[in-house]
Amino acid sequence: MQEEKQQLFIILLITFIGFVGASIAYPIFPPLFLHPTLGSIIPSTWSDHTRSILLGVALAAYPLGQFIGSPILGGCSDRYGRKRILMFSLAGSMIGYLFTALSLQLNWIGALLASRFLTGLMESNLAIARAMVTDLNSISKYKSFGRINGVAAIGYVMGPILGGFLSERNLVSWFSFAFPFYLATFFSIITLLLAAKKLTEKKHEITYPIVSIWQRFNLIARIKALFKTSVNLKHLLLISTIFTFAVDIFYEFGPVYLTGLWSMTPAGIAVYNGILSLTLAIGSGWLTHRLSLYFSAERIIIIGMFITAMILGLMVVWPSLIFAFILFGLVGLSIAVVNVNITIQISNTADKSIQGEAMGTQLSLRMLGDALICLVGGFVIIASVALPIAAGCMIALMAAGMYGRKL
Repeated sequence: MQEEKQQLFIILLITFIGFVGASIAYPIFPPLFLHPTLGSIIPSTWSDHTRSILLGVALAAYPLGQFIGSPILGGCSDRYGRKRILMFSLAGSMIGYLFTALSLQLNWIGALLASRFLTGLMESNLAIARAMVTDLNSISKYKSFGRINGVAAIGYVMGPILGGFLSERNLVSWFSFAFPFYLATFFSIITLLLAAKKLTEKKHEITYPIVSIWQRFNLIARIKALFKTSVNLKHLLLISTIFTFAVDIFYEFGPVYLTGLWSMTPAGIAVYNGILSLTLAIGSGWLTHRLSLYFSAERIIIIGMFITAMILGLMVVWPSLIFAFILFGLVGLSIAVVNVNITIQISNTADKSIQGEAMGTQLSLRMLGDALICLVGGFVIIASVALPIAAGCMIALMAAGMYGRKL
């Protein structure tokens, strides 16, 4: 049992660093690309329109890598061993962070875009991490998945904080845009060494046809094949994708809602996102397990979806700065309990030999939805900054209705 606790700690550390890496660029890239006086990675003669387009590409490169890599790395971990593929991906993410830092220091725009894509591709290992906790027999999935989601929420907040402060030259003279990524490289090395020493490989009987690495790059074919293994798994993955689509709309456009209605500053937005992340961590790491002692997962999921929809609806019909702060906290709890429970149901439905691919597909579909949100959302907010939140409310209700019909 002690050995499995150590392995869970390493898995949580990998998850934390992955989410820090996903968000560390958020406070760095906008000033770097949009304000030529702060950095010279783009010539000052380039137009603002070109800068904005390149900023979008730079921010999209990481999640695009995750969209492609999640089902591939997850599936390969089923076939070739979780530790082996995890070690490969950790080494790859270390190289990705290092090249990101070098490209920022040496002003290589092409290398920057490629390195962020590589880092996202390699940090699709979150799918492997989720699959690995299903192998921990002495720790319940409510605790393991809950803690993974909890540290993910904390990492997603810590990333922008670290990126913002460690790139501020006015604080320390040797801080720079590249320094946070050098630090991420160092942490990746530590994680790689800990994983090599502490994690163990567990063999699984392969009960499905063997698929080559190259065949896994046909994402559509692999998703279709996964759907065919179980009708319930197909439904759960689709419902999970729809619900997280609603959630990601809130994540992406909650700050726009706050800014548009009350002209909130970045510091103010950070406070609201802080309470959201805190309740996400509490809901994932503690509340989900407590609720599982008294209620079935099915009841928790459907009630949690309805509560999420209700809270988003209240933000639209009753705009209030103080009330919104309370709602940001409450919605973190409802989102957390739904995400943890539905991930556990997906894991329980999938065969032991395809846990990695199932977890990878769930993450991949979410990243695809996030990309679509970014593409469409900019046009939606032209009509109203509250319209995306209203859309999130309706989509959450749709997910609840679909899940209710599945029962």
